[in-house]
Amino acid sequence: MSNVYNQCWARLPLEGACNVRELGGYPTASGAMTQYHRFLRSDSLGSLTPADERFLHDYGVRAMIDLRDQSEVEFDPDRPIAPDVTCVNHPLLSLDIADQEEVRRRFAEQPPSVTEIYDLILGSKAGIRGCFEFIAAQPKDACIVFHCAVGKDRTGTLALLLMALAGCDEWDCVASYMQTRAHLSRNEWYLSQFDSAAKKGPDHNMLDSPFEVAVHVWDRIEQAGGIEEFLRSCGISDEVMDAVKAHLLEA
Repeated sequence: MSNVYNQCWARLPLEGACNVRELGGYPTASGAMTQYHRFLRSDSLGSLTPADERFLHDYGVRAMIDLRDQSEVEFDPDRPIAPDVTCVNHPLLSLDIADQEEVRRRFAEQPPSVTEIYDLILGSKAGIRGCFEFIAAQPKDACIVFHCAVGKDRTGTLALLLMALAGCDEWDCVASYMQTRAHLSRNEWYLSQFDSAAKKGPDHNMLDSPFEVAVHVWDRIEQAGGIEEFLRSCGISDEVMDAVKAHLLEA
């Protein structure tokens, strides 16, 4: 690889995605640091340019996890990056929020709040288990990119679970989540949507990434007995957790 791809980017300089960033570089309770070139969290990868695809492949990406619902995948399919990149779909939301009839059935006249959406994501235990088992099966030096539509809700939840398992503290997890609003502001369409979404009130602004939401997710995990107990409640074995920790932490 040329030097530019060996570098450890906080946010990758891609043209077709604005929220692709590292989980590397965070300190953990054990004194270790999360490794670079192991995990990238991202917004949609459907608009990558050929140069973006080469950059990601040369950066080490060999696996992709799409966290979106099937209807979203069909509407905006991922770019393939390269033939040797393994792609899987593990939805982390048991509700298709694009299906307004389903939303009305589930929530009657009251649309879901942001925290209610995150509770649904945390309740997608089969999807969470699928993600962790897939990660555990990858070569240790493979870089895995995971994403949803804008890289905030489903992606942010999986990122927080991974960072918590690595031993990162609450505030690094919160800070990682909060970066999304700034990164999405590089995209003119999303930037134009923030004001109109904000008029619905903070409880329903699904484009923002406020402090309180990440704290809510952290608190839910703590209420379950901590990260390992939460993952066990998803059916994830200790062996899988150990393999995922190794992917996060071992050089």
